[in-house]
Amino acid sequence: MAEKIDFLILSDLEVESKEKAIECIIEKLEQENYLNDKEKFFEDVVERESKYPTYIGYGIGLPHSQSIEVNRPCVAISRLKNSIDWTAEKEKVDTIFLIAVPKESKDNLHLKILAKLSRLLMHEDFREGVKNLKEKELLELLNKKIEE
Repeated sequence: MAEKIDFLILSDLEVESKEKAIECIIEKLEQENYLNDKEKFFEDVVERESKYPTYIGYGIGLPHSQSIEVNRPCVAISRLKNSIDWTAEKEKVDTIFLIAVPKESKDNLHLKILAKLSRLLMHEDFREGVKNLKEKELLELLNKKIEE
């Protein structure tokens, strides 16, 4: 991938709902200076999620937004302490990949990241790494795989 993508990892996040999980992840993005306005970005993500839920199976949610509130591209990976309901059908999620991309990014960057992660997450060994590796090892895996 031509443009550099940052990864943030939040382990053992303890939340009771999808909205609270998204809120906590966005809080971390703001702390790391990826966002202009966390409330507006939260609204962007939740609005998109309400129209098109991002449960992809395997206990994984993949919310994403291309927003003017994002300064630079980042994927925040959150491993939850306990699984939460992600859809109206009560499908459970214990791992969340939140993709945040600036509105003005070129070449459909958010779609490229989404497609790449979706392909990687189809592989059981990658999913197991995401769920079980230590943070440093997971960052190495993500940086390697996103460039392949």
